[in-house]
Amino acid sequence: MSNKKILNATPVSIDGIEFHSQLEERLYKYLKKRGIDVQYEPQHIKIWDCDKLTVPYYDKRGGVFQRITTKPVCITYTPDFTFVYKGVCVFLEAKGFANDVFPYKAKLFREWLEKHSIQFAPAKYCYAVVYSIKNLEALLTDLDNGTETV
Repeated sequence: MSNKKILNATPVSIDGIEFHSQLEERLYKYLKKRGIDVQYEPQHIKIWDCDKLTVPYYDKRGGVFQRITTKPVCITYTPDFTFVYKGVCVFLEAKGFANDVFPYKAKLFREWLEKHSIQFAPAKYCYAVVYSIKNLEALLTDLDNGTETV
């Protein structure tokens, strides 16, 4: 069965966790093997809060312009993994194929991190997008070597 939300992804279940893709499952197993206490999709973060809009919005539906009055939906972001490694709080995104929305959500999430960094003080933190185990190994090596983080 394919995952309709993620292009070409096959859902996988291990340790009672339903992963959206095989890449997520492989990264999880790798982190656990390294002894890292990793959380999968631990929280939904509101990265853009939409207040009630007052400007009338019209949309052509059924050939007729109609005023749309539905409440706007806030934009949330859920990091695939969160863990602490060498004193750094890591927000990790596993990406096979990025959809057209991902670059915007990633940018909004990074902005959210900048504004909410006080929540992580005095710990350092970083946001990483990885496409393979090799990318994850490189990230952990950089953190081992004390590569600068925020």
